[in-house]
Amino acid sequence: MKEKQNKRWGLKLVSLLAAFLVWLAVVNVADPVMSASVDVPIEIVNGQVLEEKGMTYEIIGKKTTTISYEVNTTNAYRIRSTDFRAYADLTELWSVTGSVPVKIEVLNNSDLIRSAPVSKTSTIKIETEMLQTKRFNLNTVVTGNVEDGYKVGEIKAMPDHVYVEGPESLIGQISSAGVEIRVDGVTADTSGTAKIFYYDANGNKIALNERLSPKYENADYSLQILNVKTIGLDYEVTGEVADRRRFTGVESERKTIEVVGMKSVLASLNTLVISGDAVNVEGAEQNVEAVIDLAKYLPEGVTLAEDEDPMLNVILMVERLDDKVYTIEVNEDCLVGQLEGYVYTPEPNYINVRVRALEEELNALQLGTSDIEIDVSEMKEGINGATVRL
Repeated sequence: MKEKQNKRWGLKLVSLLAAFLVWLAVVNVADPVMSASVDVPIEIVNGQVLEEKGMTYEIIGKKTTTISYEVNTTNAYRIRSTDFRAYADLTELWSVTGSVPVKIEVLNNSDLIRSAPVSKTSTIKIETEMLQTKRFNLNTVVTGNVEDGYKVGEIKAMPDHVYVEGPESLIGQISSAGVEIRVDGVTADTSGTAKIFYYDANGNKIALNERLSPKYENADYSLQILNVKTIGLDYEVTGEVADRRRFTGVESERKTIEVVGMKSVLASLNTLVISGDAVNVEGAEQNVEAVIDLAKYLPEGVTLAEDEDPMLNVILMVERLDDKVYTIEVNEDCLVGQLEGYVYTPEPNYINVRVRALEEELNALQLGTSDIEIDVSEMKEGINGATVRL
């Protein structure tokens, strides 16, 4: 039974093979014509016509067309999409609709094609727009952190600007351009090359459309690293206060400030001296409040640290002086140079000393006999005038 089944399968295979050979023979002899098609990209020609008018263009929709043709069956495999050319000539642009007819040409194997090729796409739509060239200054964006005690100084980008050409609508999406420089762990001046990025109005990076043409893709940069130092504040106050007043000092919200600069410049800078009209108390009867611009007093090559407020509020303290009379007893304890055999009798036996000072100074001051002296060494018998020395 199995042998009969195997013989049937063998007969079937032989029949199929015979049928194929017969078909192949018929095809080779008859070689019928068949329809075929290929997809071909549409080429734009004479684009300079628009460019000369300051315009740019974009194809709306598909940028390929399907070309149908007839060919003998035996030659079908020889036809490729590269045998055809499809193009749209912008000199034939109809401005009302923006349409351009699509034309086709046979480049190779024209002798194998049995009928005139036909493009499925008869026209393409072209959108035109004014061409714009715009300049963008290159910003420098620092990312990361330098080592403690250092600060980023001047940054230069070369070139410092870039031109981008393209359709107005796409140019309008760009708000700024710049390079990003990493400074993690940097402690000395450095330089390098960085990619130019483009940003929208919100500061987000945007990828350039292929229709935009920037002049540069990268920019060189140089980066200055400065030292940070804490220095004290000192004041050279000038002028004479009003009568019965005394200048007693400066009160300030900050005693020190942080500055940055080159190491060689900061080495000898320990104190920032504030002088001039800002700290003048001429004729003042009460405290003088002043707002000082610290930047005006910094030496060349030194600037305030980023977190330092350049404006400093100070108070020049002017206080009233009071008078107080001290009565001091005059006795033998304050007589200097007494001669033997003489008796000295002060008359009156007290003196009044008027002292002008601040109230707290007057309250703390105590004067007594031990604080005065009278020289009697040259006195003769009788009444003598005396000078009391405090």
